[in-house]
Amino acid sequence: MRILSQSRGHFSGTHKGAWIEIDREANGRFYIVVTWKDGGRLYDGWAPQSVRTIREAKAEAIRGACLDNAT
Repeated sequence: MRILSQSRGHFSGTHKGAWIEIDREANGRFYIVVTWKDGGRLYDGWAPQSVRTIREAKAEAIRGACLDNAT
């Protein structure tokens, strides 16, 4: 995973050709958007409530967009 920018409440990066944006909302939940290089959305929605950290949100983005097994 390539990190382009990261802070406590935001992450932008790329992974296996996909663009990943994660934002932590004021209520502590994470909103994840994963966009493939052709513009198609692979994930666009709230992370499960069990996701508590940006690290967990990044793992959820990869898992939810099915990038964990992509080549």
